[in-house]
Amino acid sequence: MTHASTTHRFAALLILGAVICALGAACSGFSVPADPGLRAKMYGGASEEAASPVAATATRPAFADEGARTLYMSHCGACHEPFDPGSMGAGDWPRFVRKYGPRAGLFGANRARVLTWLQANAR
Repeated sequence: MTHASTTHRFAALLILGAVICALGAACSGFSVPADPGLRAKMYGGASEEAASPVAATATRPAFADEGARTLYMSHCGACHEPFDPGSMGAGDWPRFVRKYGPRAGLFGANRARVLTWLQANAR
């Protein structure tokens, strides 16, 4: 093997390594942190004291399960500003809770309780 072909192979490997690193860096921005609270800290997530769309439920008759509301605010609010339960129909909430509940750390009875609260306060 000549010196020139060895140099070309080495250059090709360097380029391939740079492409793999660039792809890895690009893809890492789309991952969900293992700790949802970390995302809230990084991007200024919701706190219960802050005004939020969920506060709108206090202005209309609502299924008053403050424990379920608190679970919703703390778990779902760790990643994003919680949605007003009235922003969707009761039939829409199960799909979202099924998909995002595990990411938010909602399981079993707590997940069912939050879903019941969301559906009771849906439009």
